[in-house]
Amino acid sequence: MCPNNSRQWSGRRSIHARKPLYRLGMQNSAPPINFSTLQVLSDLQSAAVSGFSDLCQAVSSDLQTALRRVVFEQECKMAAEDVEELHAELMMLASMPDQDHASFMTATIILLSDRLQYGAGEDDLFWNWDAFQERYREAPSPVRAAVMNGFRCAHRFGRVKLDRLPASADLRTYDEEDLTRLLKIIARSMTDETRNLVCALAPREIRKVHRRALDNCLKSSCILTEFGGWFPCEVVDQVSLDSSHPAYAACTALMILDAIATQDAAGKMAHRYKEQADDYNLLSPEFRVPLLAGLRHLHEMGDDWEPYADWPAEKRVDKAIVMPFPKA
Repeated sequence: MCPNNSRQWSGRRSIHARKPLYRLGMQNSAPPINFSTLQVLSDLQSAAVSGFSDLCQAVSSDLQTALRRVVFEQECKMAAEDVEELHAELMMLASMPDQDHASFMTATIILLSDRLQYGAGEDDLFWNWDAFQERYREAPSPVRAAVMNGFRCAHRFGRVKLDRLPASADLRTYDEEDLTRLLKIIARSMTDETRNLVCALAPREIRKVHRRALDNCLKSSCILTEFGGWFPCEVVDQVSLDSSHPAYAACTALMILDAIATQDAAGKMAHRYKEQADDYNLLSPEFRVPLLAGLRHLHEMGDDWEPYADWPAEKRVDKAIVMPFPKA
């Protein structure tokens, strides 16, 4: 599966692993430290790392050391001395899409990340959004989605003021039709034997009912809630919590498909992500990549998908796991 406008997707974990970004802004005024904000910042900063080499060639040679420090040591948050040294050049590059589009995007990403973290940069980027939102859409889909989600998040917290919010298609790394097709392939990969193992979790007298409902679900839409609240939802739900079960990936795919269709109205996938993010990252690539893409899609569908809602802010910073950044 490829993100829109890009050629490959890496299933690697975020370069920040268990330590989502944001530490540098915690002592100052800052937006709420929820999963959405942590994920947006992680994506922006991962995109800045990916685009660093091109941007480094575009800035003046005497600024390359400062740029490296801001990106790799300060996670794209500028101090006053960084602003004095770098800000004007970044603003210039962030206004020149025709000269070098990749550097234009990376400069924008650093400025936006700094803004979200309450760094020293003072420009609210309204002019950039007003002038260049169409040019942001030309970037490979992971970078475009990172920037668009960054602007949406920054607008929500008053760090930028947009006259028009990004459209839903701007915010999503993956085409939904392509994504759901791949998730259905995983779900339908269950053999007869594996389906029996799923339904064996039910009391003996209703196993056949679960099996019939599971078969019907897999033959048709693969949307669990279209088949009622119990059959086969109950056994699929149980298997999706057990990473040792042979049908774990297939049942997780069914749960994600249902969550996409309902925008995770019941919060089931948010709960599973909190409890099982490590397990998802340990799956083999043919399962891990599409499943994590589906989970990313839930985050990008709305800014209120919150796996760690019951955790205090300090625990989120220390323990929350952000999703790996898709490589362009």
